[in-house]
Amino acid sequence: MKNLIALFLCGVSVMTFGQPRDLTPTKRGQGFGSRDFRNLSLTGIQFQLGATYLMTRKKNKTGAFNNGTDGSYSIDPTGKFGGYAEIGMVHFPKKRSKLSLWLKTVLVSYYDWGLGFKYFSGKEALTINRLSPSGVVLGSSITEGNYKSGFLYGRFSLHKNVHIKGVKNFFFDNSLGVNFDYNLLPDKNKDDDPAHSAALVSVGAPERYHSPFVAQLHYGLGIGIRLKRGAYLIPGVRVPVLGMNDWQKGNPSFKWFSRSYWPILFHVKYMFMLEKKAKNCPAVETNDQDKETQRNR
Repeated sequence: MKNLIALFLCGVSVMTFGQPRDLTPTKRGQGFGSRDFRNLSLTGIQFQLGATYLMTRKKNKTGAFNNGTDGSYSIDPTGKFGGYAEIGMVHFPKKRSKLSLWLKTVLVSYYDWGLGFKYFSGKEALTINRLSPSGVVLGSSITEGNYKSGFLYGRFSLHKNVHIKGVKNFFFDNSLGVNFDYNLLPDKNKDDDPAHSAALVSVGAPERYHSPFVAQLHYGLGIGIRLKRGAYLIPGVRVPVLGMNDWQKGNPSFKWFSRSYWPILFHVKYMFMLEKKAKNCPAVETNDQDKETQRNR
């Protein structure tokens, strides 16, 4: 599944369609509903809700040991679904950079940031087999360690929208950014259930745990849906591609008990642009003719 996701992300991100940004009032007969004459700013609010999932390797970790008797073991990690929520702001750049003008393309369609909370969950099962000198299984024991943890995080991302020619209200949203996470609700199961840790020690499987602070470089892909001028709904997925913590450098996976977990976030983001404050009071409509003139601007 991990390879399929990576292949899909790479395939979409290399598309090179044009991508204009348009926050001007819609033309008559264009878009949804009636013409929109709101004076929108280049700053808006974004919030998102979604699910988290910890992906693990398909193959179990197996091995043999001898601590007085011969034996074999198998470690089976399983990812579970959790959830997350975020709120923040979105900004459209006022001007294109010199590099963007030289390349004749929009490098950054918009950038956004947010603060949120992630909740992850997973488990790991260890099966230990006692073997006879001839290799026959004499008996088995199973222990299980559960993983639950909550992170407070901050995120910043640059986005490039890819529009398909002839499709007005849908686009692909590619993003690259950084997130800084702090383990606000650390997992207690490794202390509350010492049997699994003791079983790992008995078979010689080393335990490693990620640090409370995690920094990651992430990539995101979403499908943008233009609801109306200045309002968008973007379902998508976000995955870390590089990571930094105190036990490994470059690997974005979490480490818990004896296995690694790759965090994936599935989100639905809603963002809308704020209206500019009017400097002067709008003119008063004194009669029906004035009202009709306002409607047909």
